Amino acid sequence: MKLYIKIFAMLMMPLLFSACKKNEHSIDRTLDKSEIQYTVTQDLQADAGGNTVILKNATPGTISMWDYGTGTSRRMIDTVKFAFKGDYVIKFSVLSGGLEVKMDSVVVKVTQDNLNYVNDPLWIALSGGVGNEKEWVLDTEGVYYAGPFAFYGVNIGWLKDGGPWGSNTTGCYGGDCWNWGPGLADIYPNMMAKGDYGVMTFGLKGTASFKAVKPMENGITQNGTYFLNVNSKILTINGGSILRGYKPAKNGITGISNWTTYKILSLDENTLQLGVIRDKDVDGEGMAMLSFNFISKNFASSQ
Repeated sequence: MKLYIKIFAMLMMPLLFSACKKNEHSIDRTLDKSEIQYTVTQDLQADAGGNTVILKNATPGTISMWDYGTGTSRRMIDTVKFAFKGDYVIKFSVLSGGLEVKMDSVVVKVTQDNLNYVNDPLWIALSGGVGNEKEWVLDTEGVYYAGPFAFYGVNIGWLKDGGPWGSNTTGCYGGDCWNWGPGLADIYPNMMAKGDYGVMTFGLKGTASFKAVKPMENGITQNGTYFLNVNSKILTINGGSILRGYKPAKNGITGISNWTTYKILSLDENTLQLGVIRDKDVDGEGMAMLSFNFISKNFASSQ
């Protein structure tokens, strides 16, 4: 019996050693800056003015982090289209070996406007069109929506029927599709303080400019830029964030990590819904999407 146990233990040792080896984790070394290969190329065949810029990270095993002024990207290869002439700074870094490696910025010079990139009806609805700007306010009085914000499942997206609320068959792009639009009596004062939340402005005067004046956030004024992806219905704001307010129990607006990228749930001449993901489960309520509901300032004044 002892001999059998000894032989069995000897047979098992390689397996145990192999199992231990498989569970070992190691972090790859961080690449040196000189080892990072990337290109920023203006496609002059697509645009004589250099409006179309191709970003390419040619370094395997790294995660891209592009910042091109009007937006950001994590893609290995991406294409950016600048509507307005001017100098644009392309910032690039990668995650390698658990650390960020920053590369030298690249300046691209766009010599001509190409307004075809901002003439879609959604661009016009958001900004008023080229040469204009448009002001938006939260629907704090329930002029059009039930209230200034609503709750959705994280897989709700563009509401194809144009209505204010989604459903499992309209605007649903995955398994988590539900909605709850609390009325003003539910929102004040438990979910949101009543007050003047200010004005945000989207402009197309020489550039895609963004401005937000926020009396409820210590009176700050934010100035930045924005980009509207018409195909994916995604709005990106750099240098600022939308007008906002949300204060359940603990997490409130701090339960939302990303105030840069927004799902456009609906948008027309007078109304706008922008969704952000509540990703921090502080109160045990799980993930959800908050839609902040806006009306144009002109529309609000006319009611």
